[in-house]
Amino acid sequence: MLPRTGGHSATTTSAGDAAVRSTDCDALVSRCCASSLGYLDDPLSHLFLSPQQRRNPERRPPLINLGTHARTYATDSLVVDFLASHAQVGRQAQVLSLGAGTDSRFWRLRKRCHEQAKEWNCARWVEVDFPEATAAKARIVASKVQLRDALGGPIKSEHGGQGLSSPLYALLPGDIRSLNSLSASLLSPSSSSSSSSSSSSTSAIPPFEPPLSPHLPTLLLLECVLVYVPPADSDALLAWFATTWGAHDAGGGAVVMYDPFGLDDKFGEVMKRNLAARGLSLPGAPATPSLGSLPARLERAGVRGPVGARTVRDVRERCLPRAELERVNAIERIDEVEELNLVLEHYAVTWGNLRPREGQTGCEIGLRDAVWEGA
Repeated sequence: MLPRTGGHSATTTSAGDAAVRSTDCDALVSRCCASSLGYLDDPLSHLFLSPQQRRNPERRPPLINLGTHARTYATDSLVVDFLASHAQVGRQAQVLSLGAGTDSRFWRLRKRCHEQAKEWNCARWVEVDFPEATAAKARIVASKVQLRDALGGPIKSEHGGQGLSSPLYALLPGDIRSLNSLSASLLSPSSSSSSSSSSSSTSAIPPFEPPLSPHLPTLLLLECVLVYVPPADSDALLAWFATTWGAHDAGGGAVVMYDPFGLDDKFGEVMKRNLAARGLSLPGAPATPSLGSLPARLERAGVRGPVGARTVRDVRERCLPRAELERVNAIERIDEVEELNLVLEHYAVTWGNLRPREGQTGCEIGLRDAVWEGA
């Protein structure tokens, strides 16, 4: 779902798109490694690997595994808190994940909810990405019973096989630079031809409502997306979300983002050179020179309500419960602690609460310090 950069030839653009999609493969391999070692409970993530990747799993160094755990813990916590806070007041909510790639958070959190005997409070979980990415994911989801069974009922293949929809989950191809088209695909009924499949039913499938409702509280999730997007496009996207769900009669919601920042130092220069060797650029990096610039971007876009950001190092050292920190630190020995801290200080989890009415409070999320007994 990461956009094409304007002003380039079709060949250059296609190569750039492929390079950006390759970053999702990197993230998937990292999640699978972290899950296999016990950092994460994400048993279905391996279903999105290619057969060759499953036969020859890659091992990530402890530095990567610890970072994957901390960012995932923080993001999961915010998503769970968002859904739970609305459940407490009897309202269902929605999640919109842009640039989702092979992310398996929907299935991971559904599994956790079932194991804890809690009701799933997400009326619809919607993911958007490049057509090439959504087509591949749609095929995998439709072909794996473990994934299909979590979707809440029959599924429909849509957008010529580049997407699918079900009562609880939808997957759509899209480009965040084309906000009119994106908005229409998310908020209007689908008019594309579709076919249906189900692991448990062959009965006629009723027409589904639009993927999202502007009247339900909605969480916008952006994980390492905006750094690949020109700042003007990022600002337009965030303003669209704030306008759509922050209107007086809208449902409100929240934004959760994971981004690198402060890349104008030596660490950032090395990082950008390494990415350039893979055909990747970071057009969004200049817009986030500091930790404070991350929540400030949300405020400029019209997000009314508490905002904040914490580095992933801060998440590890202050937000993880003591038992969880001790558990993950015991999985592998890490010698390069200074390098770990340097990397984690350049990434942050940001959140913002969107209030549809001035002065409205309640159902607000944010990362807080863990309470350690005896500390």
